[in-house]
Amino acid sequence: MKVVFVFTGMLISIFTFCQGAIIAHRGASSIAPENTLAAFTKAMEAGADFIEADLRLSADDSLMVIHDETLDRTTNGSGNIDQFGYQELRMLSAGYEKKFGSDYNNEKIPTLFEVLNMTKGRVKVCLDVKNTAEALIIAMIEKMNMESDVYLMSYNVDKLERIKTLNPVIKTVLIKNTITNVDLEVAKSIGASAVSGSTVFSETLAAKAHDKGLEYWVGIVSDPAKAERLFSNHIDAVITDNPQLMTMSTVKPFLISPNPFSDDLLIILKNPEQTQSVTIIDSKGEWVKRFEIPFYDQLKWRPKPDAAKGLYLIYFVQENQVFYQKVLYY
Repeated sequence: MKVVFVFTGMLISIFTFCQGAIIAHRGASSIAPENTLAAFTKAMEAGADFIEADLRLSADDSLMVIHDETLDRTTNGSGNIDQFGYQELRMLSAGYEKKFGSDYNNEKIPTLFEVLNMTKGRVKVCLDVKNTAEALIIAMIEKMNMESDVYLMSYNVDKLERIKTLNPVIKTVLIKNTITNVDLEVAKSIGASAVSGSTVFSETLAAKAHDKGLEYWVGIVSDPAKAERLFSNHIDAVITDNPQLMTMSTVKPFLISPNPFSDDLLIILKNPEQTQSVTIIDSKGEWVKRFEIPFYDQLKWRPKPDAAKGLYLIYFVQENQVFYQKVLYY
């Protein structure tokens, strides 16, 4: 997408970043226990486009939302999930005490029904299908009339083929650690809607995916600046543990003037006492300026004489929430 600025008789054309989809990996799992209703709630509050969750079957064929094959890492239980029934699993805490202490001790392992019920009409859902029977998942999705809201993901090609056979409407995603041309052909042949790979990717390969009608997703991405660069390289979605850092609030706690600018840039802070950091980076992700605490109502930035003309990003952290603004220096 091109944005053209016209001013003082001068025409400037720059490439501006295209905002793709933000997929919250196991919810906002950097600030709440992964795969819990708390993490999914925080992801939705942050404005994520999708939440991503993992599915496993219990001993009595309940659809439980948990990543690992065992309970040991993220709960206060021990042993394989498929050795326990629904009632036993619900007695456990999924608060991930090793990471979050006692803050989330009341969190339980959610069921698929709970997750779909809380997200319906609010956000789309990506389900990473582990040892789960595809028919049970699809029956639940159909019962809740959410066929257009749910994507089913897997490394297993046969599993994805079975899903499309059971319900051709439900979208599928082929996951690979490293996407190749062969993977694109396979994904197209099984009717997948997207491929998902690591942050080591080829822009050419992403273009080939688009030519085949496939979206190209990348994860796991922690840095908002890296997400911006990926979107500028035509990636359709980034998967992140930090959706609260990737999404932009429509109400920003600062004003920028003027924009575009050619001399001084003025940053007006609405609540300077609540400000944690203000940083400027260039379009390559390199730090250019970091303002020092304490902050005042107004900050001024004048680029150095040798500073490159072009797009810069201002990152503003207030109460652990990140906002950012693109500015043009000409």
